[in-house]
Amino acid sequence: MAFEHRAKLFLSENDRLVIGVLLVIGVLCLAAAAYVFITPTTQTLTEQTNQQTFSTRVEDSAMVTQPTDLYEEGERIENRSVYFTPLSPELTLTVNTSVPSGQPVTVRQQLELEVLGVRGGEPFYRSTRTVVNTSQEVTDGLATESASANISDVSTTLATLIEEVGNAGTFQLRLLLNVTYSTDAYQGSLQSTTPFVISGDSYYIDGTLESQQTESTTVTSQITQQPNPIEYGSLAVLGLLFLGLAGAVTQVKGRADPEELRTRIAHDQHAEWISRGQFPTDSEKQYISILTLEDLVDVAIDTNRRVIHDPQIDAYAVIDSSEIYYYALEDVEAGEWLEI
Repeated sequence: MAFEHRAKLFLSENDRLVIGVLLVIGVLCLAAAAYVFITPTTQTLTEQTNQQTFSTRVEDSAMVTQPTDLYEEGERIENRSVYFTPLSPELTLTVNTSVPSGQPVTVRQQLELEVLGVRGGEPFYRSTRTVVNTSQEVTDGLATESASANISDVSTTLATLIEEVGNAGTFQLRLLLNVTYSTDAYQGSLQSTTPFVISGDSYYIDGTLESQQTESTTVTSQITQQPNPIEYGSLAVLGLLFLGLAGAVTQVKGRADPEELRTRIAHDQHAEWISRGQFPTDSEKQYISILTLEDLVDVAIDTNRRVIHDPQIDAYAVIDSSEIYYYALEDVEAGEWLEI
């Protein structure tokens, strides 16, 4: 009950402030509900349209030029992890580029074999050998071009460069793929690179040459949404609730007695010093009126006695040998129970 008494005391002493705050909040909530009700919201939607995918990939193969225990002569081996120069001196590289079909697409495919001389992380030599370099317009969605590179010649050229440079640097081989495309709506490029390794009598592509790109057009639209009944309804209910609370505070102010509430709070705080009972009406004792219940509890603590509470008349007293210290609310007549 202590919290209830404290709340009522606070409201009775600060009723104007509390009522004003509640009224302001209530009016603001109602105004917000009205604003939400009459103001539709606009949502911006972004959509990707006309999506088109462009991709390219290089396939490799080689013809076996002489019979061995590994392959038969004339056999074409494809996409192997390693090839052998004495058996297959030429490597065929096929560039396959997929584009949207049903429309004209201009495709340029370029594949180069690069030789790069490096020392200390910095290049000092670079040469390229073009393997594929074509440009064509396709409508069926596929552009394909094949060409062969004589790896035996590349190996001989590389050996000559290594002999000339000696220990001054190293050489690296790379395959460079660059494909450009052009449609009525989009233009772009696909690029990829991977190492090409020649080691003794063997050679291989150390990775894959492929790339993909999806093009799209961004379309933005705005949609007007009607007010959400839950939103403006909740705000309206909340506003009415605060206005109702303001009215309830007014009622509390009218019924609350601050002095009585302070007494109830003091009673709760010092309950361990208060006992219920009835007061003696011995007129020979001296009756001493105490202004507050807190002061009466102090008297009880100082005299090591208890406070007696008579709930019938809602009065308190500390009874000593010759004195009775008492406290009662202003609307309680002491003479009613003291018989004086």
